[in-house]
Amino acid sequence: MEASRGARWRRPRSRRPDRARRARMTDRFIAAGLLVWALPDVPWWWRPPGHGAATPVVLGYLALALAQSVPFLWWRRIPLLAAALAASALAIRTGLGHNPYSAAAATAVGAFGLGAWGGRRTRLAARVLTAAAVIAAALVLLTSGGFRQQALPLALLATALGLGEITAANRDAAAALAHDAERSRFARELHDVLSHQLSAIAVQAGAARLASQRDPGVAVRTVGGIEDIARQGLIELNRIVGALRRDEHEQLDRRPQPRLGDLPDLVDGARAAGLPVRLAIAGQPRSLPPTVELAAYRVVQESLTNALRYARSAATSVALSYGDDGLDLLVENDAPATPVPGHEAVRAGERPIQGGARGLQGLTERAQLLGGRLQAGARPDGGFSVHAWLPVSQ
Repeated sequence: MEASRGARWRRPRSRRPDRARRARMTDRFIAAGLLVWALPDVPWWWRPPGHGAATPVVLGYLALALAQSVPFLWWRRIPLLAAALAASALAIRTGLGHNPYSAAAATAVGAFGLGAWGGRRTRLAARVLTAAAVIAAALVLLTSGGFRQQALPLALLATALGLGEITAANRDAAAALAHDAERSRFARELHDVLSHQLSAIAVQAGAARLASQRDPGVAVRTVGGIEDIARQGLIELNRIVGALRRDEHEQLDRRPQPRLGDLPDLVDGARAAGLPVRLAIAGQPRSLPPTVELAAYRVVQESLTNALRYARSAATSVALSYGDDGLDLLVENDAPATPVPGHEAVRAGERPIQGGARGLQGLTERAQLLGGRLQAGARPDGGFSVHAWLPVSQ
């Protein structure tokens, strides 16, 4: 059945967990745990005779307990200070001959923080300290006649430093992957949006040139359409460039993204550019996840763009089918005037797509990110087809 013009659906607000809030809660838990561990070591006034102490001594022990715990509220920003205060508290407790375990635990946590949250120089110093702790532990084992207990603190220190370095390395790798994914997303948006706009401009400019020789009025109307398309393209370009510059007022996710309800407008634009297009929808239309609807829109947009480039006068059909577990899209056109470079039987995941098929490569990536698939290639009758399946989780 022919599609009717649907209303634009608003993209729901993202519900990603607040990582900063979770990090603050974790830091509070760590600081509170270290403080609770250290407080029993304070010789409070109410303890039995021989176990309590004078007020200056109590305040001194309380200061040690606070020094080896409270700084961990900010250890992600100042890991060196937290580690240094914990190590100082451990040295003082050891020198006084008192229970060192709470301070030793704080020192181990601080050592982890040096590797995990320290800057470049701090992490380099942590690596040197890790190597030194490992060597020292080995020397103690070799010279102490097998008394492993003496080497245990050094081994724990090296372990804490090493775990911190591993955490930082994993975080750096995750950040690099996220950066690459963000670059790919920008590249897909830039290609999908501007390629369609520029192709429509090129087609209508050629039509205006031909029409100017026969009917100047038609040429004027066509140039007006070119102006509208170019203006819209500039708006989209400014949006993407603003997002690349991290402008808080220009982010890709802030403005409503195209949805399936916008397909009739897209098809009308292709018709206005001279491409005979028929849109058919099967199944019960319904609102789908924004990522699925955006991917489906981009599949149709890129397919119509290629048809405008290479099969300008060929009949083209867009078939959209709603299923219980996903969305099926098929875009076909009759034999093009010239073949599309690089589009020979391109199937998702089989081999890399190069050259003129960058748009299909972006579509393949979109489909794969959703757990779907995309197949594009020449038809036996000389035409071209793009078939995509986008699953929808129940």
